[in-house]
Amino acid sequence: MRLSSSSTMSHHCLLAPIQECPADYFAKDIKLAVLGTGSVGKSAMIVRYLTRRFIGDYEPNTGNLYSRLVHVEDDQIFLQIQDTPGCIEFQEDIPQMLDSLSRCLKWADGFLLVYSVTDYHSYQSIRPLYQQIRKSRPDSKTPVIIVGNKGDLTHARQVAAKDGLQLANELGSVFLEISTSDNYQGVCDAFQYLCKEVSKLHSCSNGEKRRLSIIPRPKSPNMQDLKRRFRQALSYKVK
Repeated sequence: MRLSSSSTMSHHCLLAPIQECPADYFAKDIKLAVLGTGSVGKSAMIVRYLTRRFIGDYEPNTGNLYSRLVHVEDDQIFLQIQDTPGCIEFQEDIPQMLDSLSRCLKWADGFLLVYSVTDYHSYQSIRPLYQQIRKSRPDSKTPVIIVGNKGDLTHARQVAAKDGLQLANELGSVFLEISTSDNYQGVCDAFQYLCKEVSKLHSCSNGEKRRLSIIPRPKSPNMQDLKRRFRQALSYKVK
């Protein structure tokens, strides 16, 4: 498992949440979306992270919204993860799928773009997904991580790890190759990295809002300076 980056380092998306909690009760509220084609392991990744259990079979295109309290370093976070329908099977289907996900792209604070190393078509879908995110969210600070899943299936591999890393470098994103079934830590690293990046952005944004909301206090007049100016004015009159 390796975390790398170029710089160190149906058509419904928002469906009924499970174990929902009032977001305003917690200090931090983070919303993530997991995107990719069908059968790349998006649902398995989410459940693995939240429960530590690996479940291999899921009903396709469910699009569930998972809500949980999680701990990231010393912070307690109310985390919502949107599992999106994987309805892209061929390259020409991508524009139609992207239209159906536009609401989700505007909702999330960060994104995991997932492909399977055993499916080259799923790898090809990552670039247009990334481009659509940047189109919907022009602020390039929105965190995105590219994840190559099913790294344990070496006999069926169609995408090399170096190809995933190269794509991430070209897009200016972070890359991680994992095996959801074999390695919980890799899955945890992906979600926790994204949570940390979103949390940093929230902190910077809140700090900027506080700074802008502060009205500068007028400087108190310097009495010595006023006396000096008064004496100068008198001396000019005498002359």
